[in-house]
Amino acid sequence: MSKGKQGFQKGDENYGRKFGAWNRGIPNPSLVKRNKLRKGEKRSEKQKKKISKALKGKMPKNLKMIQKIKWTIERKKKLRYANKGEKNWNWKGGITPLRNQICNSYQYRQWISDVLTRDNFTCQECGKKGGKLSAHHTKSFSLILQENNIKTLEEALNCSELWNINNGLTLGQTCHEKTDNYGGKGNKKLCN
Repeated sequence: MSKGKQGFQKGDENYGRKFGAWNRGIPNPSLVKRNKLRKGEKRSEKQKKKISKALKGKMPKNLKMIQKIKWTIERKKKLRYANKGEKNWNWKGGITPLRNQICNSYQYRQWISDVLTRDNFTCQECGKKGGKLSAHHTKSFSLILQENNIKTLEEALNCSELWNINNGLTLGQTCHEKTDNYGGKGNKKLCN
């Protein structure tokens, strides 16, 4: 046996008094009752009523946690919609570039889908099927905007030349980068 401070051993009766709990060896009455219940004794009606009265109106801990989570989700949704558009602290007066507005529109996504479907998801330059494909305007996107003098999203949505699938071509990423008007190269030619 190991010796503790002042030469007492763990097995000694004085060891518990000096270094352990003050009530070591004295049975706790509430633990005795609990242990009896664990051994199969049932609670009396008086105990059941007392417990039920104490717990009345109190929500169980796990339900409280679920409720808190629901409240935080609802609060975040309210904040998200309350601070939308002009009410947002980051609002700068609707300065999203026209090109971004057009590219984020449903009609543009539909045009891309139509071009890819027409070409059977195959690159028209190298013949590779699948992979990272994009729909390419054969006549430059910016040139169409310039020729038709498009200044607003509504004008762009009404322009039939912009949404003509015969002006589109399915290309893979590497083939698309090789085109003459990829990434605004067409704009530079217009300026010269």
